[in-house]
Amino acid sequence: MCASGSQDEMTAFELLTTSRLRAQVAAVALLTAGVFWQQATPIAAPVHRARMTPTLEGHLRNNDIKYLRILVTGPQSEVDRLARYYGLTVVTRLSSGGVLMGTTKQVSQLSTDKNLFTLQEDTIVTSTMAVTTQSTGANQVWRGGTNNSPYGGITGREVGVAVIDSGIAAHRDLKNRVAAIADFTLDNGADFSSYGVDEYGHGTHIAGIIGGSGDGSRTNDSAGYIGMAPGATIISEKVLGKDGSGFSSDVVDAIDWTIKNKERFKIRVVNLSLGHYADQDYTTDPLALAVERAVKAGLVVVAAAGNLGKTPDGKPVVGAVVSPGFDPLAITVGALNTHGTVDRRDDTVATYSSRGPVGDPDDPSTWLMKPDLVAPGNAIISAGVPGSTLWTKYPELRVNGARDNTSYMKLSGTSQASAVVSGAVALMLQAQPTLHPGQVKFAIQYSAEHLAHYGLIEQGAGSLNVPLAIQVAKKGPSGNITLTNTIAGQSIKAGGIVFGGTMIWGDTMIWGDTMIWGDTMIWGDTMIWGDTVVFGDR
Repeated sequence: MCASGSQDEMTAFELLTTSRLRAQVAAVALLTAGVFWQQATPIAAPVHRARMTPTLEGHLRNNDIKYLRILVTGPQSEVDRLARYYGLTVVTRLSSGGVLMGTTKQVSQLSTDKNLFTLQEDTIVTSTMAVTTQSTGANQVWRGGTNNSPYGGITGREVGVAVIDSGIAAHRDLKNRVAAIADFTLDNGADFSSYGVDEYGHGTHIAGIIGGSGDGSRTNDSAGYIGMAPGATIISEKVLGKDGSGFSSDVVDAIDWTIKNKERFKIRVVNLSLGHYADQDYTTDPLALAVERAVKAGLVVVAAAGNLGKTPDGKPVVGAVVSPGFDPLAITVGALNTHGTVDRRDDTVATYSSRGPVGDPDDPSTWLMKPDLVAPGNAIISAGVPGSTLWTKYPELRVNGARDNTSYMKLSGTSQASAVVSGAVALMLQAQPTLHPGQVKFAIQYSAEHLAHYGLIEQGAGSLNVPLAIQVAKKGPSGNITLTNTIAGQSIKAGGIVFGGTMIWGDTMIWGDTMIWGDTMIWGDTMIWGDTVVFGDR
């Protein structure tokens, strides 16, 4: 059994992160390719307007930003001409062009230049974890803090999250966040004195995504790598060794220990960023049965879908959700690739993310829909462990923090996506502590945004939307729920999709299965059966 953590699909982010951050910039605009360079001639009567992104059009229409920066690609003579004619300031000269700054009015006039065919807004590039908390809306619910408590509002306070993984090492971002430790990898039973031990480096990364403070990345302006629920407490349960593998029995032991100690450590969430190939039915699989015991005891179990979405030669795989994520009672999470931006419109489901359905490949009547939803999981920067296996094996994925060379790593996989959802669940449970696991699952699915061009077997109910999930959690499905909200300046609509059988919320009966319709919705228009490996049959 190996923890998930694919390094797939990181090129776009790695290219983006080489750009210098300019925190003082209110907005950045990018003048893209598509410019025909000709003799510089002032244009007295503009006859056209460059094509722009909706966000930039909004800035120009509403005049809501005092200054805009644009990146001009071309020879220096063109940079100078544009600056001179439209009254813009040359901020920086680049080998490929230059950076210009001007008012909204000046940029609006610039868009009429006949040499410019496209004027596209370029948001400020930030760390992936900052992108994750912004693109999911988690940062919106933190608001209301003070200088002494920067994470006021809803932060997961008083909610314990059990991280059943490779252990948690001492890290600046996790200081005072680990409430208990247990090591189940020893032959003589569980050990409770192994704090600071994470030889593999995976558990620490997962814990940072869930509840890291971001302290090691904090500058005078902000912190880049804050976890989803920076007020939550973490319970470290070590079941994976130095090579990232462990025994299912140790995981079962850890889950049962969590059930026994849930009141003592206020544990409400169990994160399982691990799994093994599902080679038996969930009704007999020991990991799945342990998950069901935990859920029936009132714990929300979040599990990784797995990274078996394609074969080594790139052929799509269907039906390869791993155990215990294939259990119906788990909240099973697939991975999104945000491409390093907070703009949700460019999000894609990572090709390595395991697809559903689950069940007997030869008996469609047994098939169940999985994953339950998707969340950012590609190129996520979180707490790293110098000297660990991952740190040593992948030096190119190391990232330095802003304070005392605090160590971070950039890892990818449904493991990371599961941690994002575990943090979101902690936020939901602080906002509405009376929720039981079925209600959490309903709210987090119902509020998710359905992604075009992907079916339910790839994305589940859709992409995580934290503010809407909290709204559904607090008001219930029969309450006055607004099914749209704003994230990163975009209007996001809940998909309203729930599956997994009948759910009861108060006096309201919810028939989840009735919210699924049509093969297109289930399979998506990107699925080509002729070139697909079904149910992981390699």
